Amino acid sequence: MMQEAFRLIDDPAGESTYLRLSTRTVAQVERPDDNWREGALQGAYWLRPPAPGAEAAMVAMGAVMPEALAAWDELSPDIPGLGLLSITSPDLLHRGWTAAQAARWGGERKPSHVEQLLSDLAPSAGLVTLADAAPASLSWLGGVLGQRVASLGVERFGQTGSLPDLYAAYRLDGTAITEAVAELLLPA
Repeated sequence: MMQEAFRLIDDPAGESTYLRLSTRTVAQVERPDDNWREGALQGAYWLRPPAPGAEAAMVAMGAVMPEALAAWDELSPDIPGLGLLSITSPDLLHRGWTAAQAARWGGERKPSHVEQLLSDLAPSAGLVTLADAAPASLSWLGGVLGQRVASLGVERFGQTGSLPDLYAAYRLDGTAITEAVAELLLPA
């Protein structure tokens, strides 16, 4: 990401890059190959690919990725094909999606990166989005292919406490993730 940011800054037609940093140490997971890199530079990649036609996926970004991984580990045995989409840039994903929409209005039919990613899921799949930011930063993903969304994120600011206490208060913890997945998958 840094290499791409420097490339963009140096390119006369490039742009600045906003990197959102955290003081939280997040262990990097092992990846079997480098296939994820191109997706990461486009805004997202499957950290845990879904099974074709899966009924659910978790979508996470930032410092809450350890909670997303823990929830995926807990839920995946009970939810066949559960995917985990890692968002590296909601801005790049959204720009790519809106550019693809505009191109379609001009007659070009090439799907955006996010459309390609989400098309691995069933059309009726549920997405649980998780961000240490406003829930709206990822809630738009449901509009890409019309999938249902439960968005978890920070809606109020200024609280103090330990990380587990704050994540419980903000509903970013494992319990909240499990409840959001259940709400999307269980019949009303």
